[in-house]
Amino acid sequence: MKTKDFLLEIGVEELPPKQIPALISSLATNLEESLKERGLSYGAVKPFSSPRRLAVLISAVSEKQPDQPLELRGPPVEIAFDKEGLPTIAARKFATTCGVEIAELKRILDKKGEILFHQTIKSGKYTFELLPEIVVQAIKKMVIKKPMYWNDHAGPFVRPVHWVVALFDQEVIPLEIFGIKATNKTFGHRFHSPKPLVITSPNKYEALLENNGSVIADASKRKEKILEKTSLLTQDDVALISEDLLSEITNLVEWPVALMGTFNERFLKVPKEVLVTTLETQQRCIPIADEAGELLPRFVIISNIESKDPNQVIVGNERVVRARFTDAEYFYHQDLKNSLIANLEKLKHVSFQEKLGSLYDKTMRLKTLSSFIAPRIKADVSDTSRAAELAKCDLPTQMVWEFPELQGIMGYYYAKKHENETIAIAIKEQYLPRFSKDQIPATLVGSALALADRIDSLVGFFGIDKIPSGDKDPFGLRRAATSILRIILEKNLVLDLKETLEKSCTTYKDLIKNKGELVARILDFIYERLRFSYIEQNKNVNVFRSVLACTPTDLQDFAKRYDAVDKFTLHSESTDLIEIFKRISNILDKAKTLEKLKFNPSLATEAAEKNLATIVEQKKEIILDFHRRAEYRHLLSELISLKVPLGHFFDKVMVMTDNEKIRNNRLALLQAIQNLFMLIADLSHLVSG
Repeated sequence: MKTKDFLLEIGVEELPPKQIPALISSLATNLEESLKERGLSYGAVKPFSSPRRLAVLISAVSEKQPDQPLELRGPPVEIAFDKEGLPTIAARKFATTCGVEIAELKRILDKKGEILFHQTIKSGKYTFELLPEIVVQAIKKMVIKKPMYWNDHAGPFVRPVHWVVALFDQEVIPLEIFGIKATNKTFGHRFHSPKPLVITSPNKYEALLENNGSVIADASKRKEKILEKTSLLTQDDVALISEDLLSEITNLVEWPVALMGTFNERFLKVPKEVLVTTLETQQRCIPIADEAGELLPRFVIISNIESKDPNQVIVGNERVVRARFTDAEYFYHQDLKNSLIANLEKLKHVSFQEKLGSLYDKTMRLKTLSSFIAPRIKADVSDTSRAAELAKCDLPTQMVWEFPELQGIMGYYYAKKHENETIAIAIKEQYLPRFSKDQIPATLVGSALALADRIDSLVGFFGIDKIPSGDKDPFGLRRAATSILRIILEKNLVLDLKETLEKSCTTYKDLIKNKGELVARILDFIYERLRFSYIEQNKNVNVFRSVLACTPTDLQDFAKRYDAVDKFTLHSESTDLIEIFKRISNILDKAKTLEKLKFNPSLATEAAEKNLATIVEQKKEIILDFHRRAEYRHLLSELISLKVPLGHFFDKVMVMTDNEKIRNNRLALLQAIQNLFMLIADLSHLVSG
């Protein structure tokens, strides 16, 4: 089948740079789905994006839909013909629908009996005819934040649209959207190439814009160009450019030009993070450091224009940076005039959450909870308590008011003036990890504070029923739970989560009503995040469930159990033992065994029964000792040794005998064995074979 290339470009006013990746991804995906829905084949899909355009080039799109066999089922024969065999209205209507004479209709048998039937071929439509509908559908399905209307209510779209290109090979698609008719004319750089450019064919789009329009339409190529030009300017120094900043700059320019700016060295006395944040968030400039990581009084400007006088661009940026740095310098020195603890009372007037009190209330809860956690993870209690007291005291400072993202970081710098280094570091580390794969606190005091902060939030928001739903998690509780898991597991901390959550509940006093139920819900929530983590690591979910059934509340203990059970499943005899355990569980479930049942050796009547009871009694203390020492692999080895006597027991002994005393005694023996297994996991969750 013949194929042609398809190009769609939407020319707009400058787009929000942080939204561009999602917008172009949505448009490209929607176009693909629309083509698939109509049975059209296609080749490579190439998205293009810049501040002024969203475009998609799809190569080798089939010229026509494939023909499709069509089966039409009509009325039953007894309805289609009267008693004389003459066709009724039903038959004539069906024949008209099929476009044939009645005599050409066939008869087949189906579930309803004999019916009229016609088989034909439905010719596929030409792609050129379908593309207007495909494009409109793809654009309407785009997810757009705060869509706009303009020019007699044209829209909605993310920004006003100024031109549309829609080409199928060399033909302009008859498309009108947002009140604009599609053409084969695009526009290049706003200043370097303001006149329209004619696109002769879709595959020449990218080269035309770059060579004649001063636009690098491929965002990935613009990104590479920015890095390349920045590297040429910085040479042996290091450009401090995060992926987020690089992405934003890439989506701010169409024709990147790198220039070097400088600032007064006196500003280097202000904390590095302040200067970096100012350059990145307010100017979208790239800070420069030496090989040791020390900030240098220079920065890279990525301009969107090749100015005839680049020095004017540099001077303009330097002027703004100087003003920003002067403000930051002033804020910093003003904040340093007061000790951090002096801000504690101010927190009483700052709300944390309407029902959960002020930031002062949260601080007092953190002080209590982190002091509870500290000795359990071997952190210094005094330093932890002091760090908790100061944890939120940088929030009322002028610097954090101006740069909220520096909370904790400024607390670290301000605390260094009056507190020891451990306390200062903990104040900074309380917010770690800030995002997925971010570093966790390096210190134990910082870990205690970070854990307390997140546990307090989980208890508080769950307590007022502000629980994540679907993809909505406004208070970041999933992230909080994941952070708790990472800190405990990656630092090998021993902490009973149930006990800690219960302690946190007490800090909320009368707000928490059903403490036991609330703690259980939060534990489920945390372990659900752990399950996702295990799935991402391709770990065995059935093993996870088997361990979770025993509700261990120490994550390190959970991990040890998981590793032991996971290796146990590889043992040659594990399959038989799992089946035996399932059999025990099924018998006990059906019998509804009473908890007070206790095995009485004198009631044992069968040799296999006595032998099993003797071996269980011999193994019991050994197994319990391994459990106390969390040596779960050894514990499972001992359980494996029960396989043979258990097999003999089930071969020779009737558990559900008519004699109630003997039956209950045998059930008690099985219950005792089940209890030994449940010291590590519920093996019934494991899939045998």
